[in-house]
Order: sequence, then C-alpha cells, then structure tokens
Amino acid sequence: MPRRAWIGLLCFWPGLPQIWTGQEVFGLLLAGLFASTVNLAIAARWVWVEAFAPGWADFFAAAAVLTWSASFCYTVWWVWLCHPERHRAEIERLYYEAVEAYLQGRWNESRRRVERILALDDTDADALLQLGAIHVRTHQPELARRAFRQCLEQDGGAKWRWEVERALRSLDRPDS
Repeated sequence: MPRRAWIGLLCFWPGLPQIWTGQEVFGLLLAGLFASTVNLAIAARWVWVEAFAPGWADFFAAAAVLTWSASFCYTVWWVWLCHPERHRAEIERLYYEAVEAYLQGRWNESRRRVERILALDDTDADALLQLGAIHVRTHQPELARRAFRQCLEQDGGAKWRWEVERALRSLDRPDS
C-alpha cells in the first residue's frame, strides 16, 4: 500500500498522520487538543455533569468536532497537494539536472536544484548527500557537515552511511 494511502487512513485520528510523516510537534499538538476537547465533552456531558455550567458540554463537543474537521481537512489537503510522492517526477528531473551540473563544475546551479528538491521533500537523503558534496566543493565545511548529518538522520540515509562517514572524517582532518 502506498505511503499516501496509509496517511489517508491515519487521518481519522487527528495528529497521527503528522506524527507518522515527521511533523511530531504539530501532530502532538493536534492529538492533544483533540483528546482534551473530547475528554472534556464526555466529562461535562456524562461524568461530572454538576461540575460544569449548562452549555459547556455542547461547547466542548463542538470544539472536538471542529478540531477533528480542521485536522482532517488539513491532512487531506497536505496528502493531495504537498506530499513528496506527488512531486516525484519533478524531484527526479531536478536530481538528474543537479548531478549533471555538479559533474560539469557548476556548483551554484547544482546547489539551487538540490535546494529545490529539499523544498519539495526535506527528507530526501540523496539530495542531502549531494548538497553536502556541493558544500565540500565550495569550501563550506560547516554547511557540508550539517547536510551530511541530516542525510544520516533520514530513513534513506543508511545506504549512504559509509560515504557520509568518510566525508565527515575528511572534513575533520586538519589538512582539509
């Protein structure tokens, strides 16, 4: 089953799709807000009826429905328009152009293309590795280290572990 389909299934509980796609803070905020409003609605309606003034149970229920609706709409919008799989063809084209520019020594052009890829999918380990290599070539070791470390943090970064560790060691040598 494609990743977008899983995200679509998860959107029935606010916050889960965001947590699953790496937006942990936003997902936890959504999940916490939804859980709080649902719990308050249940408590005000059936548990502590006398503790809340009349009308609060309806307010909490409306807040829970509104939170769920907003989260559902946001997730559907994100999956439909913003998910990296939707931009896969453009990402592949940009990556090919970035590698071609890199091999021809046009570092800035290659960097712009890689940064465009990362704007579409900030978890692309291949693009992060390429960005680190560009920064090495343009004598920006701190930016290279940051890109290489981000590459290792991504799901696809494991395939580049040897290359990244070798590049990091060469950046840490005093003669570089």
